[in-house]
Order: sequence, then structure tokens, then C-alpha cells
Amino acid sequence: MRGTYLGILLILLLTSCVDPYDPKLVGGEKCLVFEGILTDAPGPYRFALTLSAGYNSTESVYDERVQGAKVWVTDDQGTRTDFTDDGKGNFDSPAGFRGEIGRTYTLTIVYDGQTYHSDPELLRPVPPIDTVYSSFRKITRPGAAYNGEFLVYLDVSDPDEEENYYQWDWTHYEKPNFCSLFRQEAATYWKRCCTPCWNITRSAGDILIASDRLVNGRQLTGQPIGTAPNDDISPYYLKIRQQSLSRGAYQYWLSVRNLTGNVGSVFDIPPATLVGNLHEEVTSGGPSGGRPILGYFQVSARTEKIVYINRFRAPLQPFAPTEYPYWNTCEPCNESLSRTGRQPEGWVE
Repeated sequence: MRGTYLGILLILLLTSCVDPYDPKLVGGEKCLVFEGILTDAPGPYRFALTLSAGYNSTESVYDERVQGAKVWVTDDQGTRTDFTDDGKGNFDSPAGFRGEIGRTYTLTIVYDGQTYHSDPELLRPVPPIDTVYSSFRKITRPGAAYNGEFLVYLDVSDPDEEENYYQWDWTHYEKPNFCSLFRQEAATYWKRCCTPCWNITRSAGDILIASDRLVNGRQLTGQPIGTAPNDDISPYYLKIRQQSLSRGAYQYWLSVRNLTGNVGSVFDIPPATLVGNLHEEVTSGGPSGGRPILGYFQVSARTEKIVYINRFRAPLQPFAPTEYPYWNTCEPCNESLSRTGRQPEGWVE
């Protein structure tokens, strides 16, 4: 049993360069990591290249950005599109560039004397979202922030083709009651926002994917998307994005979900090493010797649907929120990943 445990522990450590867990141990080789997706939605697109910490490294896996790389995308007609390096590990597409349904795209990365290519990825079409709906679930656990939540689902009519794969994510916007908290002696105050402002919540970390294997050509029904908390009776804004996936991309994200969700005990199935679609170019007869490269170059069609979840019909009234008096000055609405002053698309007062 001890040998089995050590074997599983070794597998977990060796995959730490792509797992969110950051052990900060010492030594080993760094991994080149690619992040990016090309869609048929308007750009620009931003790809990212980083160097993860090696196995047993004291560095954080999020510390080192790649500089001096060359990145471009080539389609099946031979058209090459170069991405611009911002010097911080980000590579941006030129204005006007976007993917086209039916085209096949290949990513090329040149870094540190090595060239890497992706497998060709076909930009497959995706149908629209048919219906979004919800059901209420009571929360009874002690100390819960809410006494209930709305489980959100969607239906989509699957095209009558051999195979289709789907991916979803969502974004929620809401107007805050305040832009910051302010303490004066022993009292706490709210500071109003000086201008219109919206807080942003995203489905980051949720891997929402599905295959039409069991419903090919029929309606995919009851696909779970997320939850809306019962913390207010106002409608809950959701922008839901639906994307097509290739079979390879679906298998990759399925592996990621299994890896991150199946390491709770030594009795779990040991996670396999993630295999993406990026490979080092090896000349005929020549040895390979570049850095290993991780990640997946995803190419997807995208459709969106904006909905409001009706929370007024909840069988339980939400908990009374904590309220503070307002301070006599306001706070700017500073743009960030979690806050914006730009009105969301489809926003209704």
C-alpha cells in the first residue's frame, strides 16, 4: 500500500506544472505553457505564453512570462496572421482578424531556438441556445451565506451530424450598493460609486462541456450551467456563451476536469498527464530537445444568449443584507476584471 501511495503522489507532483496547486518545491525543468482560443467572434484575440515552475521549484508557477517569442496562425489557404508581442508574455491579433467557420487553423510558436506547431484545428459551427430556465433549491447547511439558490439549465437543438461537442461559460453583472468600505474609528461606512458601475462574476474554473453522443440530432436538454444565489429579489443577469469544440479539445477539457476533480484521496483513479495539441518540430533525423509545451490551441464558433433569472418567485425570502450608512464622499469605479463602468450588453434597469 505504501508503494501505491508513493506512486500516486509522484504522478500528482509531476503534473503540478499544469494543475492550479503550486507546491513551491525545489529543482527541475520548466514547462512552456500556452493559453489561447480563436473564435468566429470579433477580435482582437490575446494568447499568453508563460514558463511554469519545474518540479520541486521554489518559484511560483505563475511568476514567469515568456519574452521574445514569435507567434502566428496559419489557415488552410496558407494565409499567415502574425500576433504582436506586448513584452509581457501576451500576443495580440491584428485588428479585423477573426476565425471563419469551415476554415482550419494551425498555431506556430518560435521560442528559445525551438519551433512548436499545433495540430490543425477545424472551426466547427455551433447552433444557438434554445432555452434557459431555472429551478429553486433550498440551502440548509449551517453558516450558509444564502438560504437558497437557482439552478440554471439550458436546452440546445443538436444538429443532425455524426458528432458535436459543446463548451459553455457565463458572466454575471450587477450594480453594487457601494464601491468601497470606509472605516472611521469604530464605525464602518459605504462609499457610493461616483459613476455608474457594475460588479462582474465569471464562471472561471468551471469546466462546462458536453457531447451529443447520446442525443445526436435531437435536443440536448437540462444542461447544467451555473447557479444564481437567493440574495435579492431582483432579476439576475447572465450572459451565457456556447462554443463548439473539436473532439480533441473536448477530450482535453474532459481530462482537465477529471484531473482537478479526482485527486481527493489515494483511492481515486490516478490522473493521467495532460496531452494537448502542441508539439515540438523535429527535423528529419534530428533529436528533439526543446522545452516541453503544455496547453491547447482551441478553435471554436461562438454564440451568446443574455437572460434574466426571475428570483422574485423564490419560495424563501433572501436573508436581510448587512447594511452600513453611506459616507459623504464617493469612490471611482475603477476598471478591473471584477468591475466595470461600461454598461453590459442587454442591460435592463
